[in-house]
Amino acid sequence: MQLPSMSGEESELEPMSEINVTPLVDVMLVLLIIFMVTAPLMMSQLPIQLPKASLQQMGKPPDPLIVSMDLQGDYFINSDPVVSGQLESRLRGIAQHQPDNVVYVRADKSVSYGKVVALLQMVGSVGFYKVSLMSQAPQ
Repeated sequence: MQLPSMSGEESELEPMSEINVTPLVDVMLVLLIIFMVTAPLMMSQLPIQLPKASLQQMGKPPDPLIVSMDLQGDYFINSDPVVSGQLESRLRGIAQHQPDNVVYVRADKSVSYGKVVALLQMVGSVGFYKVSLMSQAPQ
């Protein structure tokens, strides 16, 4: 008796020489999602006790200092008039107490550019390092 030929079935049972990558990608994506979800949870469990603070304890920031010059060349600190010879000494005294205070320099638009630059240089030289020019928005 002769056995039937299995040449058709044998060709289907041959080993594959290619790797199926789809299951590998699926497993890697699942692991990536697991790590992305668990990493922030692990960071929040650090044994740190933070101190409590309120806004009243932090204090209010100081009001900005406004140095002004009008068309006649008169100087003002906030709204107080200052003699031009005393401006530098007054600013130096304020800078010793509040060196990190913000200073706004404003001048009349008709004042020459050189005088405004000299005022800016004086404000910077006495010890203030946060100096800005003040202007009015166009209407």
